[in-house]
Amino acid sequence: MSDSYQRVEPTPFDAPGERPAPVWAPSSTAGARRAWLLPACAGLGLLVLLVVFALPRWVAKPGAGAPRGEPTPPAAEAGRNPPGAISPSTAPSADAHVHGNARGNVHGNARGAASPFAEAVEARARSEAQDLLAELLEVKENLDSRGAETWAAEAMAAVSAEAAAGDTRYRERDFAAAIAHYRRALEQALALERSVAPRFAQALAAFDAAIEALDRDSAAAALAGAGRLEPGDPALATRAARLTALPALAAEVAAARDAQEAGDYPEAVARMAAAARLDGEHRYVDAQLKGLRQALAEQRWSAAMSAGYAALNESDFEGARSRFNQAGKLIPDSAEVAAALQELAVARTAARLKTLQRQAEAHVAGEDWTQAIAAFEAALAIDDSLRFAREGLALARPRAVLHRELTAILEGPERLVDDAILREARASLERAKAAAAPGPKLRRQIGRVEGTLRVASTPLPVRLRSDGATEVTVYKVARLGFFEEHRLELRPGKYTAVGTRRGFRDVRVVFTVTPDHTAPVFIACSEAI
Repeated sequence: MSDSYQRVEPTPFDAPGERPAPVWAPSSTAGARRAWLLPACAGLGLLVLLVVFALPRWVAKPGAGAPRGEPTPPAAEAGRNPPGAISPSTAPSADAHVHGNARGNVHGNARGAASPFAEAVEARARSEAQDLLAELLEVKENLDSRGAETWAAEAMAAVSAEAAAGDTRYRERDFAAAIAHYRRALEQALALERSVAPRFAQALAAFDAAIEALDRDSAAAALAGAGRLEPGDPALATRAARLTALPALAAEVAAARDAQEAGDYPEAVARMAAAARLDGEHRYVDAQLKGLRQALAEQRWSAAMSAGYAALNESDFEGARSRFNQAGKLIPDSAEVAAALQELAVARTAARLKTLQRQAEAHVAGEDWTQAIAAFEAALAIDDSLRFAREGLALARPRAVLHRELTAILEGPERLVDDAILREARASLERAKAAAAPGPKLRRQIGRVEGTLRVASTPLPVRLRSDGATEVTVYKVARLGFFEEHRLELRPGKYTAVGTRRGFRDVRVVFTVTPDHTAPVFIACSEAI
């Protein structure tokens, strides 16, 4: 039953207790007993006369109607309610149990007056029937307000039939049978009342299913049925809004399907997203939107992957990396994207190694041994098992050393005045001449070094002058002593002459011997201390 009304609880009824029989006390003398015996007999005789002659006239007069408090006969109520209807007019009035008699008292004149106990039993039965009927009326009113005559016509007819049967038994004063009928009617009505909640839930479920199927007519019918069952339920307003949005939603779904069939996934996603905004609870639309977005992502993913491989074939590694990363954002954790990036890394490495090999070969051909070594070492840093890099490095390093030695000879011929340096220079020249497959640069170096060493090995005349008072020494050549002019033959190079004189500051003179330099070298201490 609904909480909009309360049950009418029957008022407890206690049968009136029987009066205790009088207890007569024995007299102490026989005279006292005779003193009240005659008046008592006279009173008893008068009471018998009253019961026999006067009481029947008071209880029932000839030709009179039903006693006050008896139920109204069904015929008298025929004009008020339709057959089978439950109405308070068919129930007993409030004073029925005051003047009612036991069932056996209907013909009481023949059997004698009813006892108080029988009257109490009958009154209790009549009260129970009235309570059942009152509760039945409340339940029926609740069912009527929920349109039960529409969704449970047969069951409501059965309830009315049981109630009508109870009315008949009530009028016949067969209260036990009336109670049984009323109770069955009440149980049936309560069963219908308990079915309201599941019926309401079923109607809402039918509405939701119709909405999911985009069936507006079925959804409207289900919502109307739910409204009859629970008119004020908050769920009805929400669903009414969904029903209102359904036509526009169905139009957006149809447009999305058309766009999908045409392969226009961006338009399909936009249309389905518009449908989702109209009804955020629509599971079908939500699922379709997710599917379309996935399809669009896959379409864009495929385009990005194709563009990435095209860039990879053109050795556009940065472009390929950008496209593959774009595909990875569209479909995260894609195995294909991971494989493509791995392939890109391998291709980039291979291309880098090829570039380094070409560069190294170019440097070797140009006898740029320092750059060749750098290229070979960069290749080995990527893959230390590369044969071309290992072999190239074994060739380039000695040639680079030789190149530096020869360059040092040519750039500093004056150092060759040192016999040790001259010997090292001659050794370097011999190694250069023994080098396998010398290139043009090496051959030119060899020729120039040979000339430099030839010049460095040929002494040249040198004139030294002094004041005769200064002692002169030429480092790494000889101590010449005091002179005014001295001639030497020295190999081309740079020399240092030192002059000393007592009482004067020492003097140091650096001079270079070359075929072009023929001026005399003056060495004398002239600054007194």
